[in-house]
Amino acid sequence: MNEKRKLCCPVLARGVRYRWDDLRQQHQLLFPEGMLILNDTAAAIVKLCDGRSLKNLEDELSQSFPHNPIQTDLLELLDRLAGRGLIDDANNAS
Repeated sequence: MNEKRKLCCPVLARGVRYRWDDLRQQHQLLFPEGMLILNDTAAAIVKLCDGRSLKNLEDELSQSFPHNPIQTDLLELLDRLAGRGLIDDANNAS
């Protein structure tokens, strides 16, 4: 059952956490089955996935990246992370 849900208030799924690895100088998304290495843009997005509205997230990112239209990157990343079960919607999280 791989339903696609629209995220309105993205939040890291249960058991998933962001960290900065000082030794390797990289952003990481840790989860029980493994780890993803994030680029700077993806890390900025993930760090803001705290249950705030998608609109608020977009506004915050547009201030941090004023010369880069981030909306496409944002939606694509959230969709991919949600597909892997790493991002949930705060309204649906338990």
